[in-house]
Amino acid sequence: MNIFKRIFGTKSELKTNPKQEITESENTSFLSSTMTQSKLDNLKVGDVISFGEKDKDEIVYESLWIEASENPFKMRIFDCREYALKMISTTQNQEIANKFLELRNIDGSEYIGKFPENGAKCEVDLNFETEGQQLPDGILFKSSKMEEKWDIYKFVNFIFFVRSWTGELVYFCNYIPTKSGFKVDLIVLDDNKIDQEDEFFEFKVVQFLIHSYVLVYPVPHPIPKSLENDKNKILNYSFSMFGNKGLYASYE
Repeated sequence: MNIFKRIFGTKSELKTNPKQEITESENTSFLSSTMTQSKLDNLKVGDVISFGEKDKDEIVYESLWIEASENPFKMRIFDCREYALKMISTTQNQEIANKFLELRNIDGSEYIGKFPENGAKCEVDLNFETEGQQLPDGILFKSSKMEEKWDIYKFVNFIFFVRSWTGELVYFCNYIPTKSGFKVDLIVLDDNKIDQEDEFFEFKVVQFLIHSYVLVYPVPHPIPKSLENDKNKILNYSFSMFGNKGLYASYE
C-alpha cells in the first residue's frame, strides 16, 4: 500500500498559502530524536577535520566502515570525511555557475506559497533538541560555495529545503515549537522521487539536513538501500547529495 497521499492537483493549484490546511492524509509515523550534545562532544570517530598550515603535515583520513560498537551513533557508519572535506565542486556549464551565483542573492521569501512538484505528504514525528532556542525566520543556511549543496529557509513556521545549484524546492516541512526545541510532523516532497522499497529514506534526509546544515551536528547521513555497497559509489553519492556536510554515512 502506498503510504503517501497526493495532496496537490495541477501545477496551477500549487500556488497556495502555506498556512492553508492540508487534509486527507494517511497517518504514518517515523520516530526519531537528536543525539545529546554531550555525546557529540565525546565523538570518538573524529571531529570535523581542520587542516594544518602549509608548513605542517596534513591530516589524512581513510574512508572506511566503522562498526556500531566503535562509534557513539550506535550504528554501522561509513567515514566519508577525507572525500567530503577535500573535494572541490566546479562546473564548466556557465548557466549552472550563473544560477548558483544568482541564488546567492535571494533571501528565500520567493518560496513562500510554493511546494515541491507532484506534492505528496506524510505525517512524521521528528523531534529536535535546541535547549529551548527557536529557529528565526529567514535564512537558516545559505551555501557560500559550491561544495555546500543546500539552501534552507524558514518562514511562517514552515521550512524550505532548496538545492543550491538549481534552486529546486525539494522538501517542505512544518515547524512546531516545543519546550525543548521544535518538532516536525509534516513533510511534503515530490511523489515521483519516493522509493517504495525504501519509504522512510526521504524523511531521514530531511532529518539529516536539519541536524547537519541547521543545527551543525556531525551526524551520519542516510544511504539509499538501492545504492550498491561500493566505496566509490557511496562517496560520490554522499558528496553530490550533501557536499562537505556528508562526513559519515549509514544504511541504517
